[in-house]
Amino acid sequence: MSDRDDILRRWRQGEERLYPVATVRPDLYEAVVGVVRALADHLSTVPDLDALVITFRTAGRDDELRAAGVRTVELSPEIDLDLVRDAAYQVRARELSMRASSERTGAAIRRARAAGETTAVIWAEGERELWPPYRRVEMSVSTGRAVAVSTAMDPDTMTPRYALEGIALDPGTGEALDAEPIAPRREFSDPDEWRAAAAALRESLLTS
Repeated sequence: MSDRDDILRRWRQGEERLYPVATVRPDLYEAVVGVVRALADHLSTVPDLDALVITFRTAGRDDELRAAGVRTVELSPEIDLDLVRDAAYQVRARELSMRASSERTGAAIRRARAAGETTAVIWAEGERELWPPYRRVEMSVSTGRAVAVSTAMDPDTMTPRYALEGIALDPGTGEALDAEPIAPRREFSDPDEWRAAAAALRESLLTS
C-alpha cells in the first residue's frame, strides 16, 4: 500500500473513530462537528485529492486550526484534535470525490451527445462484469432513464450475486431524481439469466 493510500485510510478511520466517541457525549458533539466543518471549509481551496494529500503532509495541525478560526484553548481537552483533523480531511476528500464524479458524468453525457449516441455509460467500476466489485450505469441521454447492473460477493456463500435495476436520472447531470427505482432491483445467481434480464431492461428503458 502506498503512502497516499495510507493517508486516505487514516482519514477514513479518523472520521469513523471520532463521531461514535462524540455522540456518547452530547456536550462534545456540537463542538466536534463545528471544528470539523471549520477546518473542512478552510480546505475548500485545495483543488484535488493529490493536493489535499500534500497539504496534509506539509501543514501543521495547530497552524491549520488557527487559520480556520478555531480557538483550541476554548475546546475541551477531551477532544482528540488529531482525529478532528483527520475527519475534516475526510470530509473534504469526499467533497472532491463527489465533484470529480459529477464532472466525469457530465463529460460522458456531453461526449455521447456530440457523437450522436443515444446512451452514455455514466458510471463504470470493475473490469470484469462477472467478478465483484462491478457496477455499470448506462443512461438514455434524452430521457434520463438508466439501467444499473452490479456484481457483489454474497458473504454467506462467498459466490458472486448479480443485481439489476432501472433508475430515473437527470439527463443533463446524471444525478438521481427519485429514490424509488423505476424498475425494482432484482438479484440473480445465474449470470446468463442476469445478462438476459439486463438486455431486456435496456431494450425497455433505453430504446423507447
